Amino acid sequence: MKKTLQQEAPKSNPLSCVEIIARMASDSLLSEEFMKNVKFPARKLAWYLESNQMQAILFSVICNINFSHRAVGIDRIAEWLGCTPIAVAMHVNELEGLRRRNILRKVPGENQYESGTDTSIASICYDINPEVFEALRMGEKFVKAKICIRDNFELIKAVAGFIQQRAEGQIDFKEMEREIKYILTENSKMEFLKELNRILLTDKERILFLNLCDEYYGGCTTSNLPSMVKLVTSDKREQMSMRHSIASGYSGLNHSDLVECGEAGFRNDIEISLTDKALGMILKDDPKIVIDKKEIKMPDVMISEAIQEKKLYFTPEVQERYSEISELLLPANYDKLVKRLRKNGMKTGFAMLFEGPPGTGKTESVYQLARLSGRNIFQVTISSLKSKWYGDSEKLIKNLFDRYRKLAEKSEIIPLLLFNEADGVFSTRKTKGDSSVDQTENAIQNIILQELEDLTGILIATTNLMENLDRAFDRRFMFKVHFGKPTTEARFRIWQEKIPFLTDTAALELAEEYELSGGQIDNIARKCTMHRVLKGKSPVRMQIDSWCTEETGVKEPKRIGYRI
Repeated sequence: MKKTLQQEAPKSNPLSCVEIIARMASDSLLSEEFMKNVKFPARKLAWYLESNQMQAILFSVICNINFSHRAVGIDRIAEWLGCTPIAVAMHVNELEGLRRRNILRKVPGENQYESGTDTSIASICYDINPEVFEALRMGEKFVKAKICIRDNFELIKAVAGFIQQRAEGQIDFKEMEREIKYILTENSKMEFLKELNRILLTDKERILFLNLCDEYYGGCTTSNLPSMVKLVTSDKREQMSMRHSIASGYSGLNHSDLVECGEAGFRNDIEISLTDKALGMILKDDPKIVIDKKEIKMPDVMISEAIQEKKLYFTPEVQERYSEISELLLPANYDKLVKRLRKNGMKTGFAMLFEGPPGTGKTESVYQLARLSGRNIFQVTISSLKSKWYGDSEKLIKNLFDRYRKLAEKSEIIPLLLFNEADGVFSTRKTKGDSSVDQTENAIQNIILQELEDLTGILIATTNLMENLDRAFDRRFMFKVHFGKPTTEARFRIWQEKIPFLTDTAALELAEEYELSGGQIDNIARKCTMHRVLKGKSPVRMQIDSWCTEETGVKEPKRIGYRI
């Protein structure tokens, strides 16, 4: 005897109802007879889902299909029911009702375009929220979890969650805005939101700002402006308007000093980041997660405290200039001099050129000057200033000086701007300038010349190839220091300093026999250390002579007198 539906449907497990409904719905055409026969399990499941009967039926069909297909579209539901897609499409409102209650999730179709911009009816696909399935498996009623907001961090993460759902296609832009508005309204008594609401921002500017805050929590101190704008609106005209207003400094976010912009490295992309004011707003309620923006490690900034002390040995002439510059860069002296220059209507920028053969201490001198004066170093990577895109190199150069100015404005002590191997960008201008490459190179030189003319900080350039520098740079450098190879006396002291186990006699002989630079002697000192670690003893004199010969490239060293 065939069991009745009441006997077949168990009392304790709603998943049994799902299985029964889906089995009965197969090839049912959603007929009147089917709707009549499925009434009991559909009502029972509807109680667990707090839905209507049709929603319980559609849920059961999608749940079964979901085990073999992640994305369940109208076509798959129609195939299960044995009807046309149009017949199912008539019930899309029921599906959307389940989605709004987070029972179903809207997902990209399996064959949807990679761009994610497919808006055809074939792209409407769903899957089951795993939390709903788990509740039914446990025989419990599904209740949409309430978002608990305790601090700024949880508020921002909740907002970002809806932005992420929109990005994944689970909700549309209107639903995203509605959900975010609800969260902000429910938590309007938070000090952070009170302060934010006093600022005149549009809804989309507010959403963009909160998403930027979430990016910061995730460790991104800068974000791509065009990408951020696309997350808050799908309207192309509105995207263009937002990009232009923020990049130009006209938006409410700019006027309220919440964001700052700078050009990124590819074409016309724009970097956007939070200001110190914005960071103060979002981080002040929880000292455990406060990140001081000044302590963020920038890959191109060397902190003065991290520079190790090294002894430098110069000729008397270089030592005199080095001491003069070192005294000038001491904060008290520098500040006093800048005030006097400004009062007299003179330029306050200081540009210096350190030139000479490799290994003569040019770069190390800059490091030690920074250490002694407590100044950080903004290091320029020359390769990062060259782009294959026409016009980008000029933008990168301008952006470099803009970044240095901003860093100088926010620093208690003006940092040094270091152009190492400066001949890479300070090279001689082309006379013809016919090709696009020549035009770009000349444009770069003109920009740098103008920036040096308007400099308000401290720039130091080093080069091994003085002859490659454009003569127009000469008068822009207040100090020009030639670092020649060390004298015999200086080499003697360097040998003693770098390799302490040498006797004074051996150090003097090496200084007299080999005209090495400080950098070359440093290389030999490192080889000595390596030898002692690997062999367990110091290298003999013959081995050191061999290394000296390798450094000079000369087969036989220059001998003075006799070796004893």
